[in-house]
Amino acid sequence: MLTEQDVIARVEHLTVTRLRVWVRQGFIKPASEAAQGYSEADLARAALICNLEDELGFAEEDVPVLLNLIDQIHGLRSELRGLLEALDDLPADVRTTVKMRIEQRRRR
Repeated sequence: MLTEQDVIARVEHLTVTRLRVWVRQGFIKPASEAAQGYSEADLARAALICNLEDELGFAEEDVPVLLNLIDQIHGLRSELRGLLEALDDLPADVRTTVKMRIEQRRRR
């Protein structure tokens, strides 16, 4: 686990105030609120938010919408990964049929 100071030291342009606001807003959810234990995912999310605001110029009020969309994309990727793993467990002829049907739908 990373401390609040670890996260601030590793993310350019991040301040204690900024990080605490994001935690209050629910953008970042440390594993332990009391100990402020942050994961590598929290660190990456903080860097992403800084990048969205500071480098890409998105307004603060746009960030929740962007984070929601990014979270949805990650959720979909996870679902697709699970689907692919399930397909791998099927017999070869069934996998071939599924692939053909996917290709047919793409052509429509």
